[in-house]
Amino acid sequence: MRQTAVYLQDHQLSGLKDASRKLGRSEADLLREGVDLVLARYREPIGECDLPAVHGGGQLASRVDDLLDEGFGRTA
Repeated sequence: MRQTAVYLQDHQLSGLKDASRKLGRSEADLLREGVDLVLARYREPIGECDLPAVHGGGQLASRVDDLLDEGFGRTA
């Protein structure tokens, strides 16, 4: 692990301190989690999904009661 300096606005630092107290976690741990979230958000996609798309014609919502009566989603 390497040390770095981060400059925060007053409201950010106050919120970080509050979250640290409430969660019982260090400020540094929360900052590392925040960096991980940003990295995950802007990461390049891994690849494409080969699953087929489902096109139902928009009738599922209008048939929900009938489908539930038929046992839609029943596994046993």
